[in-house]
Amino acid sequence: MTTPGRGRRAAVLSGSERGQAMVEAALAFPLLLLVAIGLVQFALFYHAQNVVTGAVQDGARVAAAEDRTLEEGIAHANALLRAGLGRSAGEVTVGGIDGGDAIAVEARGRLRTIIPWVADATLPLWARSVASKERFRAGPGG
Repeated sequence: MTTPGRGRRAAVLSGSERGQAMVEAALAFPLLLLVAIGLVQFALFYHAQNVVTGAVQDGARVAAAEDRTLEEGIAHANALLRAGLGRSAGEVTVGGIDGGDAIAVEARGRLRTIIPWVADATLPLWARSVASKERFRAGPGG
């Protein structure tokens, strides 16, 4: 036979157990916060790298179009970087090479991290795209 009220007393934590729970929470919270910041930083880097890659690919496509120049492709890539990265676009430089039959557009830059205790840490951004130059070629007998 059980004593009435005994189950209620067992469920209530003693003072030392409550203190232990506070210490465990105080130790676990910084680790949880670090993981959350790391996930957000990874998402920001992944987004920035995708914006740089897409801008370079589209810039090469524009530059390779018939009657377009490499400068127009680079300007288009820079406009896409500004639209996608905002202020961080200033950290990325775009250049290119017109090889006659092909156009190469490349971007290099850095992404500042959001980690609060690292003042000037950055992550590298890089992308390159090569596109064949579009030209009208007359067929045989034309």
